Amino acid sequence: MGKLTTLAKPNTNSQRLLNSLSISEGIGSCSRLSATLTDLIDVMDIAMWELDRDYKVVGFNRKAKEIYGASSLGKFCYQAAAKLDTICDDCPAKKVFEGHASGRSERKRTRISGEIIYIDHIATPIRTDKDGPITGVMVVIIDITQHKMQEQELIAHRNGFEQTVLERTRDLEKSQDLYRQLYEESSKGQELYRSLLNSAADAIAIYDLQGCVQYLNPCFYNTFGWQVEELKGKPLLCYADGNSETSSVEFRGLLETGQAIRNFLTKRPTKDGRLLDVSISAAQYADHRGEPTGIICSFRDVTEAKAMEMQFYRAQKFEALGAMAGGLAHDFNNVLMGIQGSASLMELDAQLSKKNIEKLKNIEKFVKQGQNLTRQLLALARGDQREVKPLDLNALLTSCANMFGQTRREILIHRSLQSRVWPVEADAGQIEQVLLNLFVNAAHAMPGGGDLFLETENVRFDQQHCPGLSAELPSRYVKITVIDSGCGIDPQILDKIFDPFFTTKGTDRGTGLGLASAYGIINNHGGFIKAGNSPRGGAEFSLFLPASDKTVLQERTLPVAFLQGSETILLVDDEEMVLELTGEMLQRLGYTILRAPSGVEALKLFHEHRSRISLAILDMVMPGMGGAELFHRLKEVDTTIKVLLSTGYSLSDQAVEILNQGCHGFIQKPFTLLEISQKVREILD
Repeated sequence: MGKLTTLAKPNTNSQRLLNSLSISEGIGSCSRLSATLTDLIDVMDIAMWELDRDYKVVGFNRKAKEIYGASSLGKFCYQAAAKLDTICDDCPAKKVFEGHASGRSERKRTRISGEIIYIDHIATPIRTDKDGPITGVMVVIIDITQHKMQEQELIAHRNGFEQTVLERTRDLEKSQDLYRQLYEESSKGQELYRSLLNSAADAIAIYDLQGCVQYLNPCFYNTFGWQVEELKGKPLLCYADGNSETSSVEFRGLLETGQAIRNFLTKRPTKDGRLLDVSISAAQYADHRGEPTGIICSFRDVTEAKAMEMQFYRAQKFEALGAMAGGLAHDFNNVLMGIQGSASLMELDAQLSKKNIEKLKNIEKFVKQGQNLTRQLLALARGDQREVKPLDLNALLTSCANMFGQTRREILIHRSLQSRVWPVEADAGQIEQVLLNLFVNAAHAMPGGGDLFLETENVRFDQQHCPGLSAELPSRYVKITVIDSGCGIDPQILDKIFDPFFTTKGTDRGTGLGLASAYGIINNHGGFIKAGNSPRGGAEFSLFLPASDKTVLQERTLPVAFLQGSETILLVDDEEMVLELTGEMLQRLGYTILRAPSGVEALKLFHEHRSRISLAILDMVMPGMGGAELFHRLKEVDTTIKVLLSTGYSLSDQAVEILNQGCHGFIQKPFTLLEISQKVREILD
């Protein structure tokens, strides 16, 4: 459609507007019909003009010419109408160009004759075809001056004489007649408004005042699954929620007072039974007489946004709990160290009866259970890395499955492991803890036995498959999938299962830390964990760990025996009980022990016995001079000194930094006599 350059031919601008209407509303090209509509556009008492994408006026009808003059052709709309140099605030055409379905605003304007008038702008897009790009905007300009003036006069003279009221009432009736006429003339634009609703990104429903469906847009079907033919004339759950008193109150208030609803958050089911988080906005709309006619309601699916919000909330909660959990676990591990150390020393007593030895073994078993609990607490803390090294997840998964299968023979384990999965950098003990937690949960879901499906595969997440993926995140992951044939996860609690201390097993069967610690461990390894119900039935958990380019090394197997020695060891710990028991354990192994209850005392002993000391065992957390500072002070005196870190915490970032700077090893309390004997000889040898 070419640009207008002259007004010489009659009805040229009206013909252009007709062409615009033909494009946007599908009017046929019959010449006689076009001529009739062209005349109709020119005689209409509604101004209309067409703007191109630069906001220039390229066509108008007779009424628009009367308001703004023939010279407005070719000018920018804001120059011709408002005498401005820039686009007007709240410009309806701008809204259309920005992607809105339509635009509308009321303005006060000056006619070419100098008369002040009030107008109502309504802008709609012009396209080359139904799905084509927007080439321009058609603006309908309705002169509402008379209506505005009559409203002002009614307000100003509402207490006036009866005759004045009657006269103004007659004027108002004439105005209403005019608006009814305009309403009838604009009925042909209903399809245009319908197309605007159809293109909306949110689900939209229109009801009558009884709450029965009159219209549903395509997005409503895409979101909830119902077609308008299925629900037309029937009440809809989105109008009033019988299961939610709050929702019902909101909608009753809308009906009784006309108070609009804004961003009301609730849950709504879909046709196929899914439950979505939805933000509802609703308002009454009126007919041309101003009488309430129905309710228009929009539904925005915020399920994904709500899930992200929950993920952020859970991360914040883990961060807060992590700090508290770390302190509790440290103190508890020191207590366990006292119990474990005493039990280890008593086991060396050759005069103990077999019965008492069994009791000591039970004590060690209970200490181990307590240690597992503290590990779960420590897994909630940020930065809990322990000993990270390249791992083969196929081998680790197979080992855990074999160990679990020996204790739960009623469960049939199926493996589908991808060959040559990529290595991952992780702490084997922590990943093993995650897997065993998932296996135990699966067993609880299958009390009479069942099937456990274990799968591994290499997966990629890149911009091609995940356009919203951050460039900072890894693109290669190893995925572990654990599926059981149990009862599955109740959708009502799906967003809570990773919360600390949340459990459905009862206080006698669970602490609620299993899945919480699993979430913390995977998150601290830079991965993520997903939970849901499998199409095969039962619960499905997927673990994603970042892949590594490093090579998996074979572990060196230490002999299962007490390894003794005769060297001198500097032992530093601010806990007197731990210091004494650990010292006695090492003495029973043949070592000479120099005990120091503080960093300052340790430094003094090291200066005095430097030539004799072969190894220093340092507690990480001590008042005054901590393990990190003491390590550096010892290195300043003797760069060859061998150091073993010992703490009730897990391997923190600070400890990792010390290990990278030349520290020779790490051992976590509580440790057994066997563990400390092997760790000391590993470093000294």
